[in-house]
Amino acid sequence: MTWLRDLITIPTSVGQSDFVVGAAQGADLDSYVVTAQLRESFSKALQTVEHAVTTGRSQGQFLHGSFGSGKSHFMAVLREILSRNPVLRGYAARPGSVSDLAETVSGADSWLGDRKVLTLTLHMLEADSVEQKILDEYLKYVTENHPDVPIPSVHRADHLIKDAARLREAFGDEQFFARLGSGGGTSGTLTALMNQAEGWTEARYEAAIASPPGSKAHGDVIRALTTAFFAGAVRSYEYVDLDEGLQVITRHASEHLGVDVLVLFLDEFFLWLATGISDHLFVNTEGAKLNKLLESSDAARPIPIVSFVSRQRYLEEFLGPQVGGTEREALAHVMRSVQGRFGEIQLEDTNLPEIVEKRLLRPGTEVVAADEASRAIDVAFASVRDRRDVWDVLLSGAQYGDAGVGSDRATFRRLYPFSPALVATLVALSQAALQRERTAIRVMTELLVDNRDTLQVNDLIGVAALFDKLVLHGELPDRPVLKQQFRTARDTYKQKLRPLLLAMNGITEQQTANHEQFALDDKLVKTLLLDALVPEVPALHNLTATRLHALNFGSITAPVPGYEGHIIVERLTRLANDAGELVVGEGPDPVFSLKLSTVDYDRLLDLVPHNETATGVLQALIREIVCAELGLAGSEGTFGELPYAREWRGRRHHVNVRFGRVRDRDTMPDAMLYADGEAWRLIIDYPFDAHGDRRDDFARIETLQRGSRTLFWLPYFLTDEQMTRIAQLAKINYLLGSGGYGDRLAALAADWSVSDRQQGKVYLQQRQQHLRSTLGESLRQAYGLTKPRESDVVADDLPVLTTLMDGLPLADPHGGTLKAAFDNLTGELLNWSYPGTPHLPDDEKPPTKADLAKVLRYAGLASSDVTQGIAVADGDRKTVARICNPLRLGELVEHRYVLTKTTCWWSSHLRQEAAKLEYHEHFPVHVLRTLLERPARGFDRDLQNLILAVFALEQQLAWYQGEDKVEIQAVQQINDQLILKSPPMPDPQVWDRAVPRAKALFGEPLSEVCIPASLSEFGIVVREKASEFVAAAEELVQELTAHAGVLGLESGTTLGRLSTAGHVARLLRELSSETDDVVIVGMVADADLGAATEIAASKAFIQAEHVITALASVRWQLLESMVQRAEYDERAKVIIEELRITAAHDQISEDLAPALKKAENAAANLLIEETPAPGHPPTAPTGNSAAESADTAAAGAAVSVGASTTADTAASADAAKPVPLQRIPSSQTSSATHTRDVSDLAGAQTVFADLEREIVAGHRVRINWEVLE
Repeated sequence: MTWLRDLITIPTSVGQSDFVVGAAQGADLDSYVVTAQLRESFSKALQTVEHAVTTGRSQGQFLHGSFGSGKSHFMAVLREILSRNPVLRGYAARPGSVSDLAETVSGADSWLGDRKVLTLTLHMLEADSVEQKILDEYLKYVTENHPDVPIPSVHRADHLIKDAARLREAFGDEQFFARLGSGGGTSGTLTALMNQAEGWTEARYEAAIASPPGSKAHGDVIRALTTAFFAGAVRSYEYVDLDEGLQVITRHASEHLGVDVLVLFLDEFFLWLATGISDHLFVNTEGAKLNKLLESSDAARPIPIVSFVSRQRYLEEFLGPQVGGTEREALAHVMRSVQGRFGEIQLEDTNLPEIVEKRLLRPGTEVVAADEASRAIDVAFASVRDRRDVWDVLLSGAQYGDAGVGSDRATFRRLYPFSPALVATLVALSQAALQRERTAIRVMTELLVDNRDTLQVNDLIGVAALFDKLVLHGELPDRPVLKQQFRTARDTYKQKLRPLLLAMNGITEQQTANHEQFALDDKLVKTLLLDALVPEVPALHNLTATRLHALNFGSITAPVPGYEGHIIVERLTRLANDAGELVVGEGPDPVFSLKLSTVDYDRLLDLVPHNETATGVLQALIREIVCAELGLAGSEGTFGELPYAREWRGRRHHVNVRFGRVRDRDTMPDAMLYADGEAWRLIIDYPFDAHGDRRDDFARIETLQRGSRTLFWLPYFLTDEQMTRIAQLAKINYLLGSGGYGDRLAALAADWSVSDRQQGKVYLQQRQQHLRSTLGESLRQAYGLTKPRESDVVADDLPVLTTLMDGLPLADPHGGTLKAAFDNLTGELLNWSYPGTPHLPDDEKPPTKADLAKVLRYAGLASSDVTQGIAVADGDRKTVARICNPLRLGELVEHRYVLTKTTCWWSSHLRQEAAKLEYHEHFPVHVLRTLLERPARGFDRDLQNLILAVFALEQQLAWYQGEDKVEIQAVQQINDQLILKSPPMPDPQVWDRAVPRAKALFGEPLSEVCIPASLSEFGIVVREKASEFVAAAEELVQELTAHAGVLGLESGTTLGRLSTAGHVARLLRELSSETDDVVIVGMVADADLGAATEIAASKAFIQAEHVITALASVRWQLLESMVQRAEYDERAKVIIEELRITAAHDQISEDLAPALKKAENAAANLLIEETPAPGHPPTAPTGNSAAESADTAAAGAAVSVGASTTADTAASADAAKPVPLQRIPSSQTSSATHTRDVSDLAGAQTVFADLEREIVAGHRVRINWEVLE
């Protein structure tokens, strides 16, 4: 493998001054990279200076760029251009990066000419105020570079010295120095005594006032002057205000130095303001001073000032949420006023990849030529590009707002072996921490140097490497909140996570250097810490194992490519067992995160009473976890057993589960270890025992009797480390639970703040969830599901499963979960217990009653079909196939169910097995039930009954209880007292006659195949139908006979309605009372229906109720009057004859009901037509007396009352005496009064009908009427 240091130049160390901004140095210029964007920025900056020089007006520009964009280096190079640095111009004249500025430099020289530019670089992070820094730097420049030039008077003390000179001239030297030495003539003061002791002479005084401000001599003379003449005036080092100071230094620079323009480079100005962001007065005051650099109340500045102010962030971004709206708006107003006067030169972040490539990662060394080195790096880069899962994650960092370094292949290639994800994280960390000493280039260089002896060409520098540089050993942020977060990250790593990693790997601090597994764990933890500090970086979002591997690509060596994620999940999950700050998500590729807190929430566990981790509590906790894993719900039942229902092969089998220490005879006596009946008993032991070991359990089992269906599940013991975690979980459960005083956590941590308690609760809940999950994995090892790890369980050579049942083969439990293992285990027990075939599939649930009924119905239909098969409806096919096919209980082929001796395996099997027991013609159900379980199949009773019912259908057997035949409609009706045997069957010829007659008579589909099932069905259908209609048929005969005179019916005839009704009634009566199906078949075959056909007879009894209802509603008195009137009235005769013709025919030919209604209406209309007009009594008909009498009776029956005007009521009553209607006696008396106006015949008919109903009902009616017109 090729070392990266052989392909690019990597220094062996990084000095403190290697990245100090000093562009005059040749080495720095030699490595400076000028991009196209930087060239444009230099042109804009130089144009700003040119404009100031040519117009005489001050100018200002913000140099805006994120961390690492090169603001400081930009200002340094600009300074050297303006200063006509010959070294820089020498570099610009020869090939190289700086030569890209040749045209720009040449353009600047054209207007610079002989003009002199004074540049001052102000590192604002060291400033007390804007004026202090500017004036300090100017004085420093003058004293160092022009010692012969007078120092400008920029201190307040300078004015005091000038005033003192005037006093000296007025007083004279003797008096002036005397007063100066005596402290102004006062005595007793310390200053006066010091002045007198030291004395002031002309020589000392002149030397003191000439000394620089801030020196001891200068301070002494100022104190003496203020004490003697100007009490409390100033201190020696105080400057004049900014306006005055700028006027002084620009005049001084112009007059004494010949300067044409003063250029100020204010580096880190906004970071300096941000350090005092909590002091709003300071920020507003100092921020507003930028305006004074451009404008002045004193117009006497002889030369312009050009200010370049570096800005990494807008000041408003530094404000926390605690800053109020008023203060925020005031600051915004100041910044708006400044930004409106300053221009902006944007230094793009996209410069960084090109700069890094040319400055740090340029291919070619003394060992390998540039072209060859570049090809080797291209090959290595391609191997990363081929890993799509890694590639996408490493490029995602470019989406971070202030690290827009690009997200394409070319950008990544320029940064290799760095990634866009690393650079984005680097920028975010540096901005958060406000790093001042480490530029992006410096940090990246340090990473190369640190890994110089280990980096190979295929290695990427992982994101985790930034933690040491910028968090663990970097500067802490100035902002309090961020400072606390970074400090917490340091402390969490050093005091908790790193010790846990050492313990997890079983090494000491001294052994970490060459320990690969520790190095991997350490990188994972550091990456998670970076995520906690700068979660806004896209590359750090949702840190799954896959993403963690990508961000530290090359750090993990997996035995199988692509298995790296599994290794990471295992390592971090194990760490989370003891690191509550580490939160593990769910799923095969869970999201990991670290929750940083200044509070040690683990101290809450110390508040739990000791008895909450006693043996009984831990046993209960393990039992609860295991039960949850096994899927055992509910509390313990009788004697501490947990019943478990396993649905298997169509039956719900029961397994009784009990937890306990097998070795302990006191808590687990022998009786508790033996199974009852055919249900298995599973004894589950605990994975720890303070007073015994697993061999004691096996020794106890050896003393028990064999043959019981008992299975023992004896787990390996957990290690002390795991038992500690069990105890921790018990404590957490206690804290999160409720006691007699309510919330335990609130009660035990009452001295904690509410916020800390709430956060503590969240922490405990997360810890609880993780511990349950990881302990579940440890328990799976203990109970033999997965390979035991030494860190989790204490394995031995004894099995985890053993039994009291001889012959039962046992292997280790298998399954991904305890639930799966439990299901597999119970399945193996049941499979061994019930080896018989055929059977339903293992996972088949018990069939429902509806399922069983459906199968039985299709079996009945198939057995009664001549083809022994039946089409199955689409919605029923799945049910029929699911039950019948695996049981070989008939067969569903495509859409057709076939039931034959071939498809019904049970027919031959049960007959053969019964024959061995001497059962040939009859088969007791209890015997057949026994045969179903030879060998044992584990069928439940309903499924056994279904098999027996289908067997009976296919074999044409009938059900008997004793000598009585029993009809079975549902499998649940089959009991052990029943017997199956062949029943008596009707003569085939009789059967052939009976079936079509029964179909025609009763309208039901009956099988034509003469088998017991069909015979039984025939009997059931015929009996049910006969019983249903016999009462109506008999009542119809009675009603027809009662009105035979009016209807013209004669008894004794063999034709007509009355004859058919009589034959049908007698047949239905006989059929409904017969219990022998064979007899019923004969009765139907030979039934006497008179002259009626089967269809006519069927119609007669089916519509009997309909005809009876019509007969009951007829007004027979009215029809009887028509019979009498028919002797002399042709119209009445027609009415009666039409009715009698219909009544004579069978119902199938003529429906009697409408004929009755028609005749009744016609009779009523006839009588109404003959009612006499008012005042004119009816004329008696001529003829014989009988006719006259009938006519009079009919008229009386129709009218029933006389009608007259008021004038001749009596005469009319005498003239007509109608025959009254036959009244029905009634005890009721009606006093209702009705008045109606009638103007037509229809209205009168309605009145007559109402009167008739009243009279028939037995009421006396008084009638009066009046003719209105």
